Amino acid sequence: MLSGSLASLHGSQIQFAAAPPRLVNDQLYPEEREYVANAVAKRQAEFGTARLCAREALSRLGVAPCSLVPNADRSPRWPDGICGSIAHTNDWCAVGVSNVPSIAAIGLDLESDATFERELEAVICTHTELQWVQTSNRSERGWLGPLIFSAKEAFYKCQFAVTQTWLDFTDVELAFDLQAGTFAVVRLGRKVPQPTRLMRIEGKFFRAQQLHLLVTTAVLRQTADALT
Repeated sequence: MLSGSLASLHGSQIQFAAAPPRLVNDQLYPEEREYVANAVAKRQAEFGTARLCAREALSRLGVAPCSLVPNADRSPRWPDGICGSIAHTNDWCAVGVSNVPSIAAIGLDLESDATFERELEAVICTHTELQWVQTSNRSERGWLGPLIFSAKEAFYKCQFAVTQTWLDFTDVELAFDLQAGTFAVVRLGRKVPQPTRLMRIEGKFFRAQQLHLLVTTAVLRQTADALT
């Protein structure tokens, strides 16, 4: 169910795979098992399932199975020519990868659609975003805080792949089109690197109500000059 919904977001340009987390250490490469050996069972399940999902998605791009040990900063390490992202909740792991030259970076996030505490909304949202949440329809009010959180997580993963910079929640302001299932960057803080480039990040989302899940993606595309 989740894999099919993810596939509909970007067509064949980005390949997705998703599965509930489970212990699959016997299906991991030795260096992957070593990387996660000291983690609790929950973390091992998330890590291992994400690697199996990644290899499944990569296989559709013609990439042979390989070890996928993270970088030193814990960000995903992909084979040459691949960009991608990994996300997980307690109930799902998901991976998106691409080898399309026009795609520079991908961010993927999964979050529960359960209502946030108002205090948490105030930490995550800019003043404008918080006003938007507070003035929204009552039927939507409860899941908009989690949506903003998820969209910013997707944005941060996407931008980190090109800037290697850690950002705070209020370093970016987003605007959402709930009917179209899209979001866009409308403002970046002063400390954000490459602002002109990052303003081009395109966001998409959907709410899988049966799974009580929010799914967001952020994609940065290359300019025509960068491809020539």
